[in-house]
Amino acid sequence: EEDMIGRDLDFDLHNAIQDLIAEGVLEENSDAHRVARLVIHDGYDSLTPAQQALYDAVVTPALRKRADEIEGKGFGVAAS
Repeated sequence: EEDMIGRDLDFDLHNAIQDLIAEGVLEENSDAHRVARLVIHDGYDSLTPAQQALYDAVVTPALRKRADEIEGKGFGVAAS
């Protein structure tokens, strides 16, 4: 049981990244995708400064845009 707790995957992030790939926003097996997978498995703090910069520049804005679009649809408001 302790092994299961030791490596918690971020399933919400995993699903969001898979959606970005399906939508063509993030290229599968690209550097940004590899960095996102590291975050899913080991957390943001496990990244090197260069990996964090890539995640912040590519993945974070894409996730933020997607979240805004989903939130807008949920409230029946067009995303800006």
